[in-house]
Amino acid sequence: MEIEIAEFGKMSQSGNSLLNLIQNNDLPILDLLVREAVQNSLDAGIHIEGHDSVYVDIGFKDINVTNFAENLDGITDGLIEKFGSSPQKAIYIEDANTTGLTGSLDFKNSPNGNIFKLIYGISMAQETPGAGGSWGLGKTVYFRVGIGLVVYYSRILNDRGQYEHRLAVTLVENEKLQDSIIPKSVGKVPSGIAWWGQRVTPDSHDTIPITDEAMIRDILQSLSIEPFEGERIGTKIIIPFIDEQKLLIKHDINSNDNKPWESNVLDYIRVAIQRWYSPRLANKKYTYGKYLDGYVNGEQLDKDGFLPLFLELQMMYNAAVLGGKSNRYNINDIQVRNYFEHNKVNNAGRVVYKKFTKKELDMLAPLNCPSPFTCVNKKNLLGEQNAPLMAYARRPGMIVNYETDGEWCKGLGATEEHEYLVAIFVPNSNTKLLYPDKDIVDLEAYLRKSEMADHTSWTDIIIKSKPHDIVEKVRSQVRRKIKASYENKEEVKDKQSMNILARNVGKMLLPPFGFGRRASSRNQAGDSKSSTNKASRGNSFTIVSQKYLDAGAIEVQFQLKLAKSINAFTIELFISSESGKISATDWESVDSLGTPFPVQITRISFPNTVGLFGRSAAIKSDSKVLHAIHIEKKDVSVDCIGILIFTCTDPHVQVEMLMKPEGRV
Repeated sequence: MEIEIAEFGKMSQSGNSLLNLIQNNDLPILDLLVREAVQNSLDAGIHIEGHDSVYVDIGFKDINVTNFAENLDGITDGLIEKFGSSPQKAIYIEDANTTGLTGSLDFKNSPNGNIFKLIYGISMAQETPGAGGSWGLGKTVYFRVGIGLVVYYSRILNDRGQYEHRLAVTLVENEKLQDSIIPKSVGKVPSGIAWWGQRVTPDSHDTIPITDEAMIRDILQSLSIEPFEGERIGTKIIIPFIDEQKLLIKHDINSNDNKPWESNVLDYIRVAIQRWYSPRLANKKYTYGKYLDGYVNGEQLDKDGFLPLFLELQMMYNAAVLGGKSNRYNINDIQVRNYFEHNKVNNAGRVVYKKFTKKELDMLAPLNCPSPFTCVNKKNLLGEQNAPLMAYARRPGMIVNYETDGEWCKGLGATEEHEYLVAIFVPNSNTKLLYPDKDIVDLEAYLRKSEMADHTSWTDIIIKSKPHDIVEKVRSQVRRKIKASYENKEEVKDKQSMNILARNVGKMLLPPFGFGRRASSRNQAGDSKSSTNKASRGNSFTIVSQKYLDAGAIEVQFQLKLAKSINAFTIELFISSESGKISATDWESVDSLGTPFPVQITRISFPNTVGLFGRSAAIKSDSKVLHAIHIEKKDVSVDCIGILIFTCTDPHVQVEMLMKPEGRV
């Protein structure tokens, strides 16, 4: 392949300036690579019919340095001298079910073709509706992954309806460095940019991609890459001479924020694809086009391999797009007035949110999954409490960013150490602007225009000399909805607690039926002083004594008095808490602790009570824990002693016993 060295001239870019054009120091290089590469592939799949997904595979290949270098005129010896003595690897990004690098081979005949925008152009606006962003700025990440050398290979259907292979190579390097490898010409300022291909004409300086299939196969073979065959079309981008250790971010070995995927590039990519594309990855419910069929080194990324947080985010995204009610999540419409053609309650979109327990996110043993903050590379700035985690995404299905503070999260407050507030906002992309401008006709276009070159945030923009504050209003609405929802729930919870307290006090004064005093699993072994609470109509339930048995169980002796009119009663165990008694059902709920009830009845007896009681029935929780017993009573008055024995698996809880009579009280 022949070399074309870019000439440095007026208004031209240099290699050094290109490498610094989109220097994003907030995101690790592999995150930037995944975001850019996957989005380019998804954009290229928009207009391809007959497929419901876009295939994207990112992985490693070995390089035959000598064979590869021999194809690059002008730098062959430099590459062999620098890399030929040790094994070398390349990162490849392959997509299929896409258009490939279409357009005229000579960009002067087709300056808007994909092949020019990706290989030869810079800062070329992406014009396809529903696409992710702009060509030319994000792609500079390819030059930062290795030594600046990038191989572009594509197979397309050309204008004649025939399959055509195309391959070109680009090198962007810092021309100011001493070890730069692009040949220097006497009397010319080095540009740091070069391409390899075939001459447009024998006497031309310009190059275009090669189309000779034999030569392309030879180059691909030196990179361990297979060419497209059959009816398969798409693009493969190969970045040779990578340093795996330089691509991985490092944390202090003693840090609590260590991530198991940070020691291996492929593991990191596997998580990064989930991190940024969970709304679209393996999501057949994705409604805005083709879903992402993702692979890492040839292994498919399916939902069974998702980290729990990212699986939840996908389901939350679907809930936001589809609307309706959910038993699992909170869903709120977001409305912004005065900017859109209509004032539907969801004209700006929907926010979906939930407080997850550690159990729901598989953070407990034996699974020990990482926290949400670790999954998204964010620090929890609140120490022992947890900051809210807010995500937002538009139509392409890439999460723009995760926020834990700032305008998205202001005033939401922290959650306790055992739970995490996670939310995602999804805009109603099709909402039309009231006063559109050229290419900004709906909310999707507005947000796309507001994104920075690396697509990591939304900011408000000016349209027709008029500032808009749509993003600010959306953030405000999102905060207000989430805050109001949980404040209302807390108010209800507080009222319930007050009602419980009032009811318990009422029982102590004039209880409509009997109840027992607390039996604590933390009491010392041996008898305790008895206490009696009498009901107004002859019903009472009195704890006489309680003691530990040899096997660790607790024996409670009680006195039971029931009027003749009572035909049945239930004795039930509860856990005492500051907000009231917790039943076995509430304890085992997925919205509570979600673990088996820690107290279980092992035996109940009523000595010397022949003829007083009828049938009894054990009442078990969903986890098969015996926590209550229902007993029928004959039509006689009762005054007897009973014995109940229970076990407790949690030494830190306090246990209460309650007797509930049935009949005319």
